[in-house]
Amino acid sequence: MKSQTSPRKWDVDRLGAIAGTVCAVHCLLTGLALGLLSIVGLDFFGSETSEAIFVGTAGVLGLWAIVHGVRKHHSWIPALFFVAGLTFICLSHFVFGHAHAKSIASASPKAIVSTIFSVLGGLSLVTFHFLNQRFAHRCGCDCKTPH
Repeated sequence: MKSQTSPRKWDVDRLGAIAGTVCAVHCLLTGLALGLLSIVGLDFFGSETSEAIFVGTAGVLGLWAIVHGVRKHHSWIPALFFVAGLTFICLSHFVFGHAHAKSIASASPKAIVSTIFSVLGGLSLVTFHFLNQRFAHRCGCDCKTPH
């Protein structure tokens, strides 16, 4: 007897929104409280490797979501939030050096501005995935290719 449930499709926007939220929390914690992470054994979150993994994952999921989203709802508006998010993250890392503070009390102005840009980047990525999903649901079609 056949199962009545269809196989689950990957919801790249839900996965991307989760990754973006984790990224924003990561940026907030490592930017302002890296010392606290060291105390609880999570100091590896501040490493260059973990940051490269976060940015790489966000980029791959975002590009995948843009392609699928535009094919379904034909709008580039959500993609603007993706570009803004990556721009904020790049500003944080390459312009401000993504400085980490050992504690909130010792945070330099550069570390605070870097953290603000990083968190804005993560939140922009979450907004992108949320909008992309909303546009796809609002579309009401199940089209695979643009018209």
